[in-house]
Amino acid sequence: MNPTHAIGQEILKQLGYYTGRIDGEVGPATMRALAAVNGNKGEVPVHAILKEPWSDERKLVAFVQSYATMLDLDAGEVDGLVGPQTLFVVDQLEELVRTGKFPDPWRDDAKAPDARTKKLITVNPNGWPMMDEKSMFAFYGQVGSDQVTLELPYPMRLAWEEKHVVKALTCHRKVHDSMGRVLAGVLGQYGAKAITELGLDLFGGCLNVRKQRGGSQWSIHAWGAALDIDPLRNQLKWGRDKATLDAAAYDTWWKLWEKEGWVSLGRNKNFDWMHVQAAKLK
Repeated sequence: MNPTHAIGQEILKQLGYYTGRIDGEVGPATMRALAAVNGNKGEVPVHAILKEPWSDERKLVAFVQSYATMLDLDAGEVDGLVGPQTLFVVDQLEELVRTGKFPDPWRDDAKAPDARTKKLITVNPNGWPMMDEKSMFAFYGQVGSDQVTLELPYPMRLAWEEKHVVKALTCHRKVHDSMGRVLAGVLGQYGAKAITELGLDLFGGCLNVRKQRGGSQWSIHAWGAALDIDPLRNQLKWGRDKATLDAAAYDTWWKLWEKEGWVSLGRNKNFDWMHVQAAKLK
C-alpha cells in the first residue's frame, strides 16, 4: 500500500468526502472525493491542484502536501512529488489520524552514539563547527546567506523525479571546495556507471532553509552545509537494517567525506542515512 496515497484517503474520509476502503489505490472514488473538497469552507483548496496536468496519483500527493501546509507542517513545495519533506509529513499525519495528535519531537542529536554505530570521525581539516546553533551561526552566518553555485563533477538526478537532471547545486561558500573535492573523488573512485547503479547520483537536496525534521533547531541544510543522497531508499527514521547506504559498496563514499571531516548521521547515530554534513556532532 502506498502510504502517501493512503493518508490522502484517510484525510478525505475525515473531511467527510470519501467512504471507500483505505487501500492506497487512486481510483475514481478517491478522485471524486478530492474534487468534492470545497476550499470555500475553510478546507484545503484543491481547485488549482485539479487544474494541473498531473496524474491522479500526483494530484492526491499534492492534496496531502497542501493539507499538511494548512496544519503548519513544512511539506515543502506543493508539487505532488514524494520527497523527504513529503515522507516526513506523511509520518506526522499518520500519527495525527491514529491518535488525534502529532508525535512528540523524537530527534536528539545531542545524545550519545548508539553502541552499534561506527566510531565517531574526529578528523576536521576544514575546521567545521559543532552543530549547535550558536556555533553554526558563528561559523556560517545567517541561515541562507553566503551561498554559491557548485558545478557538479558528474550529473545527478532529482531523487523524486529522476528524469530531471541536476548539473549544479547551491551550497555555502565555506563548504564549496570541500564538497567539490569529495564528489570529484567519488567520480574517480567509482566511475559514472557504478555511481548510477549505486544511486550516488540521486540528489535529495543541499540548501533548504528549514528547521530539522523531527527537531526544533535549524537544519544544517539551512546553511547549505549538508547534502542528501538517495533519500527514498535511506529515509529519515530508517536504521541500517533498511538503509541502502550502510552496505559495503558505499564504504569508499563515506571515507571520502570523512577524510574532509564531514559527518554521517547514519554512521554515527543510525538514522538519516541520506545525510552528510559539514558540522561536528556534540
